[in-house]
Amino acid sequence: MALREISEFRRHSLRNALNLGLGASVFALSNFAYVSSSFAQLRTGRSSDREFYTPTEPKPATNAKAASNRTKSEVVQASANELVSEEEAPVRQVKRSQNAVRHAAGEHPPSRVVQAGCKSCQAGVAHSHPIAAKPSQVVVDNQESMDLGLSETIHDPNGMVYGSTCQPCMTGPETGLIIQTPPVIGSILCRLQLRIEAATFWPEGQNLPQLVTTRRPADNPATDGLIGRNDTTNLFGGSDVLGESTQGLRGDLGTYFDASKSHGVLLRFFYVGSNSLSYNSTPTSESVVMRPFFSTANNAQSTVAINYPNSTSGSLNANISSDVYGGDILFRKLILRDCAGRIEFLAGYQNARLAEDLSINSNTTALINTPAPAGTVSQLSDQFQTINRFNGMALGFNGILRERNWSLSGLVKLGLGNMERNVTINGSSTITVPGNPGSTSTTANGLLARNTNDGNYIQNAFVVTPETNLTFGYRLTPRLEATVGYSYLCLPKVARVADQLDPNLASNLSNPPTGASTPGFTLRESNYALHSLDYGLQWRY
Repeated sequence: MALREISEFRRHSLRNALNLGLGASVFALSNFAYVSSSFAQLRTGRSSDREFYTPTEPKPATNAKAASNRTKSEVVQASANELVSEEEAPVRQVKRSQNAVRHAAGEHPPSRVVQAGCKSCQAGVAHSHPIAAKPSQVVVDNQESMDLGLSETIHDPNGMVYGSTCQPCMTGPETGLIIQTPPVIGSILCRLQLRIEAATFWPEGQNLPQLVTTRRPADNPATDGLIGRNDTTNLFGGSDVLGESTQGLRGDLGTYFDASKSHGVLLRFFYVGSNSLSYNSTPTSESVVMRPFFSTANNAQSTVAINYPNSTSGSLNANISSDVYGGDILFRKLILRDCAGRIEFLAGYQNARLAEDLSINSNTTALINTPAPAGTVSQLSDQFQTINRFNGMALGFNGILRERNWSLSGLVKLGLGNMERNVTINGSSTITVPGNPGSTSTTANGLLARNTNDGNYIQNAFVVTPETNLTFGYRLTPRLEATVGYSYLCLPKVARVADQLDPNLASNLSNPPTGASTPGFTLRESNYALHSLDYGLQWRY
């Protein structure tokens, strides 16, 4: 009985153990199948998370091709996870992995980061928008990043541009990015631009009256050199002057405040240089040197003999000059940009200065009593000076377009503000009479600058100064560009120095004064146009 109970107990124990082992095996196999199915689903890109993925069936492939695809998938996934948005990082230097550049569009596995960052398409797998002809030749170009205002820009040799603003999906050639943060100095310099140009300026001339004349040969001291006679030759004046070309300089210096290059400042300047015309005579250079004027005392044309055979011996120096420069400081705001270029709005302060000077100085010794005693020395001086200063607000637009190594940039700007016209007139004469003792007298009267018009006159006027610029550029290196362009600037209502003379060169030399008080003064204004051909170099860090 005992043996039977023991056998029965062993049989029940064995059956329970078998049932327990079979149940554990079934449970393990079912869990292994579930895990394998989930793992295979992840590898083939199938998921129910439709916010970022679209279920796709894997294509049949050989073991070699599957291994290759796995390698590409790992590169794409790793690269996509390394992407940093433009708002989260400063200006960056971009390098490229060779494995990532070699892949072809359309073979990428799904990427959660890539699809989440794409706002212009609904594809469920990693992909590339068709904006590049040869992804395998993509290189990084900091110059294009500066021009387009992109924190990340990729430029290929075929003129195609990639960027965080231009390409909706950072895939294809973009997925191999390795982001490196530059040093502080580099991040500042990469926003700078500097352009220095030599310029040939063509300013607008002005009409200078007949101020110094002659007759060859001498005939009659009463008629030689008179204005209006056919035998009178002009030595200084009688034509348009200061309209000749002159060499000057232009320059730009700009920077941006942010990494996206949407706000910045631009400093511009130009210097036309001094443009002048002079005449110097000696007793031996010209036998006849006259200063013509209209005598209101006699109501007739007349002259003062500076040098005349057997009458007077003297020298004369006459000079007219012009000096122009200006500049502005402009704050710029990006209003439009794409892969081809950008347009900025400009607002700021503009300054320009036009200064001109006219002087005639003579020294004459009387050879006979005419009517002063022989040996009398007369020194005569006339000085005219004008300074025009513009200060005002500047508004305009600045833009650039690029195609391969070529660029076309332009500027249109208006200055609105005050034009200050300052006119200064001074005259003097010194007469030294020989004798024992001799005498010297000095008065504040020249020939055309006398006490009837001398002084300092200031008048203001509101003006609008238009300015345009068009520049072509060719990139010599990634940072250096050769430029050539045309510029135009107009300064309205300026006081030109030749216009401030009495229109008829009228003067009253009577002593005591009789007749009209001349010369008189009335500020006369005109427009000043400045054209230039600019050529130089532009450097961008």
